Amino acid sequence: MKILGVGISGIGWCAAEHIKAFGRNPHARIVLLHGRDEDRARKKLAGYGADVSGARFTKRYEDLLESDEVDIVSITTPNHLHADQAVAAARAGKHLVVEKPTALNVRDLARIRDAVRRARVRTIVSFELHYNPYLRFVHWLRASGRLGRIRFARVQYLSRVTDWYAGWEWVRKRKTGGSHLLAAGCHAVDALRWCSGREAEEVSAYHTRFTPGYEWPTTIEVNVKLEKGALGHVTSSTDFMLPYTFGVELMGDRATVRDTLICGKDEPVDLEELRTANPFPEVKLSEGRYGSESPAIRIEARMPDSADVSHHPFQGEMDELVDAVRQGRETHLSVFDAQKTMELCLAADLSAARGGRPVRLPLIRKARAK
Repeated sequence: MKILGVGISGIGWCAAEHIKAFGRNPHARIVLLHGRDEDRARKKLAGYGADVSGARFTKRYEDLLESDEVDIVSITTPNHLHADQAVAAARAGKHLVVEKPTALNVRDLARIRDAVRRARVRTIVSFELHYNPYLRFVHWLRASGRLGRIRFARVQYLSRVTDWYAGWEWVRKRKTGGSHLLAAGCHAVDALRWCSGREAEEVSAYHTRFTPGYEWPTTIEVNVKLEKGALGHVTSSTDFMLPYTFGVELMGDRATVRDTLICGKDEPVDLEELRTANPFPEVKLSEGRYGSESPAIRIEARMPDSADVSHHPFQGEMDELVDAVRQGRETHLSVFDAQKTMELCLAADLSAARGGRPVRLPLIRKARAK
């Protein structure tokens, strides 16, 4: 099969990592870059270590859509541009990778869904933590039944983002950034869904504001009513004085995961059985302690513990999209799956704006037009 041509829209920190990941895939190559200033864009990418020496540059997004060389469009522009660009790419018959959030409102989520379904293109949304070895292990641990029936799940996204961030001028604004959940904490919302295996039925939330410079509340606490009687909780904040933290808790009726520890109550988890069954060679398991007395199993793996995008596992994401295009299959992180994460974020923001009143899910109930 032919090498898939990739066009990049939006030149910055995330774009550089997309470019590196596509560049390492033998079935893809970067052919076209879309930005405002070519010299500045190439210098910026070179500073991030991304090789684009063989790619042409354009100031028109339409050139990516009109080019016969471009099979995949990568959208890494500011948040408020994602929806229109995704819809246009789908209508042009281009496969696409979209940075989160896919959209900032329900109407645009539905527009993306309908455009992609009509065009039958392949998509993937950058919840790249699905390829982090720790989160993949936790997902497998739950899916394998070793935790039992999930009763409670909690994920925390705590990252002190101020004017050091390259996208500060647009991310801090309501119109272009959206909210803390939409701009950042959606990673935690997505991990809650994926790791627990439970979809949300209802949310209620409260928010507050401490960090200056933002047009939107800087901390939100989200309570989630999940399927099958389970409960969930998400914290998304830029206010806390601590290093970047992505906390994960999954509590089942057999065992519990709390960050790097696995523990039970009535029966200890069998370390040797778990080591034998563990399908991830990059994840190591060792004896640990929960508190001062209880035995536990310690998870040793690359953690989702950095705000630096070069630390994020984009390679797995781009490899899955390329393979899905070549094999004619859907990705597991398509815009259809991401829509559920985005709806939960929007519902939480709506609840918080209403003083904590519960909001039922899904927000989008109408089927797409034929």
